[in-house]
Amino acid sequence: MANKIPKNKVQPPPKGVRAGANPGDTNRETPVWSISIFDHKSEWGRERCREGDSLWVHIFDGLKKYEQMTWGAIYGDKKRNHDCSIDGIIKKARDRLKELKLDDVDSLFRFRLSGKGRVWGIRDGRVFKLLWWDPDHEIYPSK
Repeated sequence: MANKIPKNKVQPPPKGVRAGANPGDTNRETPVWSISIFDHKSEWGRERCREGDSLWVHIFDGLKKYEQMTWGAIYGDKKRNHDCSIDGIIKKARDRLKELKLDDVDSLFRFRLSGKGRVWGIRDGRVFKLLWWDPDHEIYPSK
């Protein structure tokens, strides 16, 4: 009986989210990861996650570093993490977005996880929807 919680008890906000924060201002919130749109069948999907480029080492451990940061802080490191216009990505990636019916977005967000390694996805509020793993920095080549 001592462990019973009343049904009407107000739950605290998730860790990293400031109580009373503006619900529309997700830059004060910590990111949440989603793999629901991960493109397993593309050349930046499962095939790029070889034994040496393991998901655990590069993607999961890399994103784990950002879990305690707010989106505002993540955007603060513009050299490593930023939105990229769809117009700037290679044609093969734009074509793949069309095939996936994800070509209605104006930009993709990318996290730089290593020297060349980038993880690409769509930011939807505080949720980052992981789309591609680009270990060789092919999707948006540097000029």
